Amino acid sequence: MVTAIVTGTGGQDGYFLVQRLLAEGATVHACHNPANAPPAWEAAGGSLSVHALDVTDADAVRDLVRSARPGEIYNFAAQSSVSRSFADPALTWQVNAAAVASMLETVRLHAPEARYYQASSTDIFGFLPGESVTHNENSALFPQSPYAAAKAAAFLLCRVYRQGYGIRAVSGISSNHESHRRPGDFLSAKIAHHVAALRAAGPGGRGGVAPLELGNLKSRRDWGYAPDFALGAMRILRQVDVRGELSGEPEDDIAANYRDYILGTGVMHSAWELADAAFRLGGFELDWRLGGADQARWGASFRDSGQRAIVVNPHLMRPTDPLAIGTDPSRAIDELGWSPTRGLERFLREMIDSRGY
Repeated sequence: MVTAIVTGTGGQDGYFLVQRLLAEGATVHACHNPANAPPAWEAAGGSLSVHALDVTDADAVRDLVRSARPGEIYNFAAQSSVSRSFADPALTWQVNAAAVASMLETVRLHAPEARYYQASSTDIFGFLPGESVTHNENSALFPQSPYAAAKAAAFLLCRVYRQGYGIRAVSGISSNHESHRRPGDFLSAKIAHHVAALRAAGPGGRGGVAPLELGNLKSRRDWGYAPDFALGAMRILRQVDVRGELSGEPEDDIAANYRDYILGTGVMHSAWELADAAFRLGGFELDWRLGGADQARWGASFRDSGQRAIVVNPHLMRPTDPLAIGTDPSRAIDELGWSPTRGLERFLREMIDSRGY
């Protein structure tokens, strides 16, 4: 059975991946940020060891790899806030780029037989303000934040170690993906939290809940379901085996046969559609005002009462944001048999129900 090291397990991707690995009977070393408590995993058939690991501590990473002797390493550890990356670019670089260089060097020297997965982001490709773009594996790198620049560096490092050292290192380049474990400062979680509060207040208390403030309602993004992306990471790391099973033509398990993959649904939704779906799942029908050039006048009201439900806060508008960011995940779908859940309801329902009211 597989022995795996998973970093960043305090986040949603690492959490769901640990669950999948344990379910298949793997021995898992789950690593979390020492500043935070580890999550509580559900009982499963594998063996679990939990480690408080600072991924910027090269000696600690090396010691864990040498003692665990993993066949698979999944790195989800990251400073994941774009806004924080502008406030603290040095920290972002240390966690998202320098730590990756150290891990890859540890693999090269102490675990060259291991497969290494790097969690990347479509932010590495960038965009033009006000434009629409669809990313695939051949998109040019154009990072536009310290976060994206560090992620791009990690992506390129994996390619260098794959091509230059023969290390089986790959990147999964993910679009937005959501779950009930999404932190509250993300748009989907903000909306779900508000809907849950409205539902808890009941018809009589709804008037005491202020309207939800949002930014650009017409911006469009590709939102997926996080557990699907954990499965996608496993298939990307095991791609030689997966492609061989699907095609009936075995491939040599060598670095030259490894490639990077985009993970996304291939379907975009606007921010107002995301909000509308969440309110509808909470039992609230909305009437929308979406006309006119001045988006500050856009918004939505409760259909039954006419009370304002959603308003646009001009301070949340970002003129430099792209109008739409889409993905083309056809390579992962065709070559790896990956099947992402499309639509907003699956993750929104779980997020609303888990808000703790």
